[in-house]
Amino acid sequence: MKVKSIFAVALGVSAIFAALVMVDYLEPQPTPIKEKAELKAPVSIIEVTPQAHKSSLTLLATTAARWPIQLKASSTAQLAWLDSRLEPGMTVAKGDVLAKLETSALASNLAQAKSQVTQAELNLKQAKHEQTVALKMLSAKTSSPFARREPQVAAAKAELDRAQQALQSANKLLSEANIVAPFDAIILRRVISPGEWLESGQVLFELAASDSVDVALPVSDLHWQKVQGALSKPEISVSNRAGQHWPAKVRYVAPQADANTRQRQVVLAVSEPYAEKEKLLPNQQVKVEVSLGNQQNIATLPLSALTRDGFVWTLDNQDRLQKEWVTLVGQQQDQVFVRFDKQSKQSRRVVVYPLISMLVGKQMAPHSMTEMTAKLRSE
Repeated sequence: MKVKSIFAVALGVSAIFAALVMVDYLEPQPTPIKEKAELKAPVSIIEVTPQAHKSSLTLLATTAARWPIQLKASSTAQLAWLDSRLEPGMTVAKGDVLAKLETSALASNLAQAKSQVTQAELNLKQAKHEQTVALKMLSAKTSSPFARREPQVAAAKAELDRAQQALQSANKLLSEANIVAPFDAIILRRVISPGEWLESGQVLFELAASDSVDVALPVSDLHWQKVQGALSKPEISVSNRAGQHWPAKVRYVAPQADANTRQRQVVLAVSEPYAEKEKLLPNQQVKVEVSLGNQQNIATLPLSALTRDGFVWTLDNQDRLQKEWVTLVGQQQDQVFVRFDKQSKQSRRVVVYPLISMLVGKQMAPHSMTEMTAKLRSE
């Protein structure tokens, strides 16, 4: 009985030990925790290499007539003749007769002025003769100036001067009865009609010089340094909305800035603006392109790459984001021309579509836009 109890205890202990061994054997091995690799955000880039670039600056300006003038009637008369071909937009040469006034009244005034001159000359001769007679009869020491006829002679001379001035005025009014162009001009406006009665001072025509037109170009402080440097050897082009281009030159630079806008003003001159079929008319808005010459180390970027704050995002050798400031040199359609403020000669990988969430030093997964474009074209 005792032997059986010992055997039963031994058998139980063996079973427990075997169970512990099985539990330890069947316990699952711990799985090592793998660190998740950091996900890199994709970004489109373009590789740029700074080069020499002939840059230009495009500004808005307004054309203005050169030597605008109003031709007016110098006397009251009826319009005797008007060139029926004269219409606004037509050019005329210096000395061309545009209209004529009726001259009968003017001729009568001229004849009367000549008569007055003749009478004044006669009166002066008579006064001098009377003075000669008086001086012979009177003592030069005791007689008064009136007795010596000095005031009478002076009055006769003054009357002759007045009559001669009236004659010159009558001659001038008669010559001005022919309305002529004072210089080569374009007709901006014709106010009169055939047979019309005109008052002295009434406007007949509005003209402007036809050999050139002014272009008023306001320049802000932001662009003044660039424009000022380019004015030494200017290459300037003016274009209208139709795309017609005219070469321009600097007429003068305003000596003072505008009191309200603080802008400087450059006045340009365009020669023969009315010679072509497409005319450059006054009082219209135009674009002025000022050549800034060749500039070194200029990078050409997509317009989208430049942020509103004036910097671009680039990637370093380890694909980390870098913020770099640039100076805008020019813009053409969807491209901008910039110079990097630091290491401007260095090639770079520039982010094409920057995001507000980008941070300096963040690692990205770059995709070259140049390679993608070439691949799409090959397919």
